[in-house]
Amino acid sequence: MSLSTVIVNARKAHTASVIFIHGLGDSGYGWKPVAEMLSPSLPHVKFVLPNAPEQPVTLNGGFRMPS
Repeated sequence: MSLSTVIVNARKAHTASVIFIHGLGDSGYGWKPVAEMLSPSLPHVKFVLPNAPEQPVTLNGGFRMPS
C-alpha cells in the first residue's frame, strides 16, 4: 500500500522537520494551510503531513474513511 504525503518545504536551510498526523476522517491536505501559515515564522522547518489509508470505521457504522 502506497500512501501519499503532503510536504511543505523549508523556506531556508532545512534544519528541522515536523511530522503532523491528522485526525479521523481528515487528510494532510486539510492541514496544509496551517503549515503554510506557520512556514514564514519557522523558515528552517519542513512540514510532513501524511495521509492515512481509507478503511471501515466501526464507530461510524463501517463507513470507509481515512483512519
